[in-house]
Order: sequence, then C-alpha cells, then structure tokens
Amino acid sequence: MDLAPLELAVNRLRDAEAAVDAARADVEMEAVGAVRKGAPVDAVCGACGLTPHDLLRLEKTAGELPR
Repeated sequence: MDLAPLELAVNRLRDAEAAVDAARADVEMEAVGAVRKGAPVDAVCGACGLTPHDLLRLEKTAGELPR
C-alpha cells in the first residue's frame, strides 16, 4: 500500500499548524502593542478575537516587545 499521499497530507497539516501558531503569536504581540500604545481593550479584542481577560494577561506577561 502506497502511503505517500498520506505522508504528504500529514506534512501539509504540520506546516499549516506551524503557520497558524506563528500567526497567532503575531496577533497576540500586535494586540499587546496596541493596548500599550493606548488602544481601547474592547476595540483590540473585537479586532483580534481575544477575550479582555486573555489580552490583559498577555499584556502583563509579555515583557518588552520587539520593535
């Protein structure tokens, strides 16, 4: 039995999961940066989909953001 198509699909899935993780990290960093620059928490949450609780937790634990 040829498993090459399955292995290819698994590799695509792993690549997609890595891309989603990276995108999520980018969104979280940008959301924290926006709040730190004075954007309203509710507006940032509406744009990125984070809850206010999660956004404020991220803001407190993020430390210094890269520029």
